[in-house]
Order: sequence, then C-alpha cells, then structure tokens
Amino acid sequence: MRAVSRVAPACTTAAVAVASSVATSATRGTPSAAMSSATEPTDVAMIPGIKRLAETKRVWLLDQFGVLHDGVTAYPGAVDAARRLHESGAKLYVISNSSRRSTNTLRKLEPMGFDPAWFSGVVTSGEVTHQMLASRGDKKELAGTSGASDGEEDDSDDEFWASLGKKCLHFTWSTRGPIPLDGLNLETVTDPDEADFLLAHGTEAVNGAGTTDEQRAQGAVDTSLDAMRELLKRAAARNLPLIVANPDVVTVGGDAGLLPMPGTLAKWYAEMVTTDGAVRLMGKPDRIIYDRVLEMTGTGDTEDTKYSPEDVVAVGDSLEHDVAGANDAGVDSVFVCGGIHAKELGMRRVASAAEVGDGSGVAPPDKGKILEAAEEHDCEPDYAVPVFVW
Repeated sequence: MRAVSRVAPACTTAAVAVASSVATSATRGTPSAAMSSATEPTDVAMIPGIKRLAETKRVWLLDQFGVLHDGVTAYPGAVDAARRLHESGAKLYVISNSSRRSTNTLRKLEPMGFDPAWFSGVVTSGEVTHQMLASRGDKKELAGTSGASDGEEDDSDDEFWASLGKKCLHFTWSTRGPIPLDGLNLETVTDPDEADFLLAHGTEAVNGAGTTDEQRAQGAVDTSLDAMRELLKRAAARNLPLIVANPDVVTVGGDAGLLPMPGTLAKWYAEMVTTDGAVRLMGKPDRIIYDRVLEMTGTGDTEDTKYSPEDVVAVGDSLEHDVAGANDAGVDSVFVCGGIHAKELGMRRVASAAEVGDGSGVAPPDKGKILEAAEEHDCEPDYAVPVFVW
C-alpha cells in the first residue's frame, strides 16, 4: 500500500474529445498544487488474475462499469471471479460512480449473472448525493449550532450544504431514464439566472421546471453537450455551486464504446468558475464515498475495527477515479487495464463482454505504458490485470 499525495488529475486521454482538464482550486477535496507533488510510479505488479490476492485481501471494493460488466453485459470472467471471492470468505462491496441510488445496483447486476448474496454492500455516488441533499435541513441546524462539529472541514461542509438553497438546474438522463428528485425539497429551473446551484446526474437532458417529478418530466428537454456547456458558462458568471452525482468523465457502453458522463461537465465548469470549492464531486476519487464504504466494511486503524486498511483492495478501470481514490483512501488498488484506458495502453480499444469472454484471450499491455499513464494521472496502482478474472 502506497501513500500518495497528488494534484487534480488531468482528463483521461481515453475521454471524449470535448472534455478538458480540471482546474485544481475549483474542486472540493483536492490539495493545491503548492501542497502536493506529482506522483511518479516506480513499479506495478502485473498479475493475470486476482487469485493470488484473494489469499490476503479480505475486503474487496469493486467498481462496476469496465470491471464487472461493459455497461450492458457482464464479463463472464468477472462473474466467475466474484463468485470465487465470495466462496473464499471475502467481503465484496460495490463502490460505483453511478448517478443512481444504491438499492438499484444489485437489482441490475442480478440479471447479468451476479448473485446479490455475493455482495455485502453497495455505495454509489448517486446514493451519497441523495443523502447529502436530503440532509440539508439537518446541516442547516448544525451550521447554526456552536460547537456542533469537531473540525473546521466539517463546519465548512455543513455550512456549504445548509446554504445551498432549493432551486437547481438539473442535468439528467433521457434514454437511460431520468433521476427522480421527489422527497428532496428541490425546485428545478431551466434558467441558470434563477438557480441557486447546479446538479449533474446525467449528460443527456436538462430537466423541466417544477417541484415534482411529474412536472419535471413534462418539460424535460434532450440537450447536447455543447448546449450544456453554454448553460455552464452562464452559471459560472454567478459562481454557482455544481454538485456532481457521477464524477466519471466517460464510461464503457457496450458496443457503443465510451460514453460521456457528468464528470465531463465538472471539468469544464472547474475551469470556468473563480470560487474555490464550487465543484463538489460526490464519488471517486473524493474521500466522501470511500469514507462511507470503509465505515460500512468496519475498516479502520483502531482496535475495535474488524479490518485494517491492509486487508482492503479496490478494483477499477479508471486511473483518475478508482486508483487515485484508493491512493488517497490509503488502500491497495488493482488497475483493470482493459476498461476506459484500453486504447491508451495499446490494447486496441475498449472491448465488449462478448469480445472479452473469459478473459483468457486478452493480452496484458506493456508495463511501461501503464506506468506512463499512471504518472500522467498522478496516481500509483499496486497491481494491474488485463481484465477482472480469477
């Protein structure tokens, strides 16, 4: 396990061309360039599968897209690996930059061939977003109570959520299914000049104005990325906060290849605003989601915790999100090379589940390319596999 200090990572070169690099000072939880130095990875252990690690790692934090499935279909080797890990007695947790709530995750994995009983828990960035928005009233009470928090960071965080307001311009999904907002005491608007903040769950549509999901659906409009960028420019003129429910820049989409995610909007907006902390990432690589899942697993450094950080390993296909996030959380990482970085690493392209099969025909990339990519994204993977297999 390596302790790594890092600056905000540059946009993945596998990303859609429209995404650009993030401005360091605009994103919550990212140390300034003056306080951290770029990471230069010295080595990565190349392994054909995760069988060897299963002997020592008892808690597994598994990404979904690009690890368990291609966005549509499960990788057969991943189903086998998850089953074997469960049978070995390991605890499996899904930690995902999904815009949707955690309860939906295992329901979607089951038809793909993953038994929900194999998993001990799920934390998604959409769930973290929902909980933080739902607790705005509680945060307001805490922010107004002297001594309610133990540290300056917590105080500042409570104040941020308490002062967020209720009017938001909402970027959501259309063909993938809109994200419901009922129960969060939010009013959606379509004009940035009327908004208190921006909320990014998707990259396909701008939600309609209203106070109920029924009202919003009637006015929702499919919107191009270019049009979303123009809305961001107008919002940036007012330095409105942007809550990012899915920090991924791109994700795998089966035969469709790589698809743009809300992290693309976050990167654009971070370069537009002038206020520190205007962009709030609710998932990987931010510590907010790792803190949630590690608490769920019972992992810590004290005697009353069940597992130590050395027992934990995170698996993901994004250097910028999965590996860098694991570095900051102080746990080991397994980098899955055949995901969003496949083309960058000389592996032709991101392969569908049908092409990957059981993984036996997927050759590993050159180690040097992995180290170069890791240095570019300012992170340090401990292990690398071509695809997630036993």
